[in-house]
Amino acid sequence: MSTSGDDPRSWVLYVVVVALTALVAAPRHGRHAAKGWWWQPPVAAIALWLLVAVPSVIRLIEPAMEMVFRRDPIRTRDGEWWRVFTSALTQDGVAGTVGNLVMFAIVAIAVVRVWGWQRAVALCVVGQLLWGLFTSFVSPSVGSGVSGATFVMAASLAGLWPVVAARHALLLASAGTFVAGVLLVLLDDAHGVAVLIGMLLGAVLGVVLPPPRQITASHLGAHGHLRS
Repeated sequence: MSTSGDDPRSWVLYVVVVALTALVAAPRHGRHAAKGWWWQPPVAAIALWLLVAVPSVIRLIEPAMEMVFRRDPIRTRDGEWWRVFTSALTQDGVAGTVGNLVMFAIVAIAVVRVWGWQRAVALCVVGQLLWGLFTSFVSPSVGSGVSGATFVMAASLAGLWPVVAARHALLLASAGTFVAGVLLVLLDDAHGVAVLIGMLLGAVLGVVLPPPRQITASHLGAHGHLRS
């Protein structure tokens, strides 16, 4: 499966997933409703973004850096296991850097808002781990980028809403994210696998360790309600 994102149809679906994530993360109640869900960005979201953005920008100045950080299945099998994680810290090219960092910024804010910083950071780390393993051993490819972790995190919200019994727009957004993931898989785009993995992780985490009720209530009050 491809991880390059060269197909324009894939980018349309990427935008759909990120847009749906931003939409369902916007509460209509509480202090963030008046200013907009994105302002002020949570500290954890800023920290996650800077962790990726700083080395990504440095890589544009020093291209040789990517050779050390990027995903390389052969070298990973030879013991350079860190590439599973460090491949998220540099991006492929200028366009890839801009696109990935913009999507990651939006998704990081949304996911921290809904899940809380601890669960959001855990989703980012686990998402990158699973993406790195998939693209190193199941569908091997050479490259770099934070897109896999981004889509795992984004889709975790789509997996969360059904298990907290949301209705209406939230479930429609979950269905839309699922359809986008399936279409990406049909386009032979590995990011579709990241979407489906993210939905599964979100559903499991929503059952085992759900976000605080007051957080989900602010979103459910905006877009639906809990089933009684």
